[in-house]
Amino acid sequence: GPTVSSAELKKVRLREIEHIQQQIAVLARYAGIDLRSDGRTAESHQTGAQQLQTSIDNITAEFGDDLISGVQPRFDARKIRRFDSCWNWARQDAYEWIQQTIAVCTTGVVSDVDVSDEARLQQLQNRVDLQLVQMLAGTAKILSASNSDALQPAIQLVQALHDACKDSLDQEPVYREFSKPMQPETRVLSTGEVKYTEKPRPSERNWAEYIQHMSCGDLYDTPPLMHLREQTENGQWTYSDMYSGAYFSGLNSIATQGISFAGKTALVTGCGRGSIGAEIVSSLLAGGAKVLATTSSYSRATTLFFENLYRTHGSRGSELVVVPFNQGSVQDIENLVSYVYGKSGSELNWNLDYVFPFAAVSDIGSTLTNLGSRSELAQRVILTNVLRLLGRIKAAKESARRSTRPALVVLPLSPNHGTFGGDGFYGECKIGLETAFNRWESESWEKQLAIAGAVIGWTRGTGLMSGNNLVAQNIEELGVRTYSTREMALNILGLLQPSVTHIAYRQPVWADFGGGMGRVRGLNAAVSKAREAIDTQSKILRRIATDKSLEFEMTHPVLAAFISSDGSDISPLAKHKNHTPTAKSYDDLQHLRQLQGMANLDKVVVITGFGEVSPHGNAETRWEIEAFGELTTEGCIELAWIMGLIKHHNGLLPATGQQYIGWTDVKSGAPVKDVEIKPRYHEYILAHTGIRLIEPELSNGYDPAKKQALRE
Repeated sequence: GPTVSSAELKKVRLREIEHIQQQIAVLARYAGIDLRSDGRTAESHQTGAQQLQTSIDNITAEFGDDLISGVQPRFDARKIRRFDSCWNWARQDAYEWIQQTIAVCTTGVVSDVDVSDEARLQQLQNRVDLQLVQMLAGTAKILSASNSDALQPAIQLVQALHDACKDSLDQEPVYREFSKPMQPETRVLSTGEVKYTEKPRPSERNWAEYIQHMSCGDLYDTPPLMHLREQTENGQWTYSDMYSGAYFSGLNSIATQGISFAGKTALVTGCGRGSIGAEIVSSLLAGGAKVLATTSSYSRATTLFFENLYRTHGSRGSELVVVPFNQGSVQDIENLVSYVYGKSGSELNWNLDYVFPFAAVSDIGSTLTNLGSRSELAQRVILTNVLRLLGRIKAAKESARRSTRPALVVLPLSPNHGTFGGDGFYGECKIGLETAFNRWESESWEKQLAIAGAVIGWTRGTGLMSGNNLVAQNIEELGVRTYSTREMALNILGLLQPSVTHIAYRQPVWADFGGGMGRVRGLNAAVSKAREAIDTQSKILRRIATDKSLEFEMTHPVLAAFISSDGSDISPLAKHKNHTPTAKSYDDLQHLRQLQGMANLDKVVVITGFGEVSPHGNAETRWEIEAFGELTTEGCIELAWIMGLIKHHNGLLPATGQQYIGWTDVKSGAPVKDVEIKPRYHEYILAHTGIRLIEPELSNGYDPAKKQALRE
């Protein structure tokens, strides 16, 4: 039969398609429809996307990933936490104190009434309310009714607490410092291990001696280690004997009599664990202030840290508000100030009395030749956005017409103006903050803001200086005073006393807490030399210890083998305890014999056991979470076993063929030591226990986020 070329068929098909397209185009023109509009829109979007991507690439290349990620906003009103229940902690603290004394009494050990714990008593007095006084009075009556001579110390304690708290009902809470001045100590052990500790200073047994030491100059007529300066007519800042005297007089009053912050409100940024800011927050709370604390690392651990901070230091009328906040973000600054001064029900509507913009970003290792994205982020956090924050607060006060009570801003200055080197723009930022002294007058801040610049010297243990703790003792030998975070916080709180704030309302205050750090030339070289000396000594002693160990093994092989296998490689086991009620003896139940014959035993309910099954397991594991926010090793083991993460093994391990008794991982079958279970499973257990959203993998795939709903 005839054949048809496939090529010809293809040509015919193409002509048909072309004809159809022509007809569609003719009909579209007739109907007034633009067939290319979607194509042109798509091309425009593609061109715009390419331009946007090019712009993003240029911004990323120009500013770097650190700066871009570091300015992302974190403020979220839904995550704000508020703590104000100090009355509850006061009752718990009082009961704990009383129960501890009763426990000592009932053991037969005679103990004097312990009301000499001034810090504990002051804390209780700061939190007292009428209900607490009534509770103590009732407790005293109950204990007195026992007619037990053994409980006399407890009765005396309760009565003493009752009298002290009753006298404090009409008094405002006060902050007093009960710790002791500390000094650094670095020791290189015979094994070569370097140990850093802090111990009380023998030359400063109390805060009065500390203040006396800090207020004295030396033989060369230089200013004291701590002092205040005043600005001369030519703009220079010089030592002021009058201002310094007023400061130290007030600081001594704080150390001996205390200071109240009742009715005051404060904003503190940069108050993470181990920081100066955290110590300031705790002191303000102890004095009765309301404090807004910000955190850039919002998490469960962070909120628990602040909860414990309030639990330990909160006093009557105080409040701690914790908000997620990034000082590198302009949006967060706007939202934070709006939250503070806003008047809606969900906002604070505060008029700030104190502002501590202490947030910082470390930039270790950045020198002139490698200034990068992180250096610019640090500059933005430490300098640029501090001024932005002050500007927003000033504008908010002006808008609310609150010009009669300026907020005292404590600016964190530093004697390190490039002294250490390798810290990016840190020195430039601290110098830049000093311009606020002149701006206060030239830009008319006096009605809304008062400025106090605190030159913060070498402070041990902070995020920026903790790496230098080991050489702090060597640096003090050069005449530089190093401070603990507690000591530096006390120095700064001295600026909040009325005698200093009244000065700050009239003109800026420059407080030098440098401890003589700015007087030492070549400080960076001295730090490097001290660190090198410690490292060299450690290496020498480590090698000597190694040689001695080898020599001992050669001369006493049997004893050395025994010592090496003395259990040092054996990890401790968990100590499981079962807390069950103690069954009473028949003798203790003799008083129930009077009921004999009066009860129908066939209808008596007999409880032979009890237990609890909750989102956190049993009663003990639930209590660990509710009381402490984390599980013990024993609690982790119990929940890990209940959740099927581990199982107990007694036999040969399939992988090694060795005998093993202990816990193994269910998925891998690998043995797991008791001490390894908490680090390995704790976060997973916390994430998958308690009241939480439904987990699809545990509910046969049911996912409430994918649940369909019809709405009419």
